[in-house]
Amino acid sequence: MATAVRVPQGDAHVPTGKTLIGYEEALESLSSDERFKSTVYAMGALLIGKGIYTEEEFRFQFRQAAEKQFRKRRRQS
Repeated sequence: MATAVRVPQGDAHVPTGKTLIGYEEALESLSSDERFKSTVYAMGALLIGKGIYTEEEFRFQFRQAAEKQFRKRRRQS
């Protein structure tokens, strides 16, 4: 089992001179597809940052999922 590592978060960790959109504003402004992509990005970043899996493991799983999608497309063609 991986050991949890605290990942810096919150507005205090936004670099000086940079800003982030508010959470509620982002929810209202993004399309459903964009919200989904943002959620996937955030979850991946958190899981890697907390040491649940490595970036290499993430990339491997991503490639496996992509390959399944490619096979599914070919069957539907």
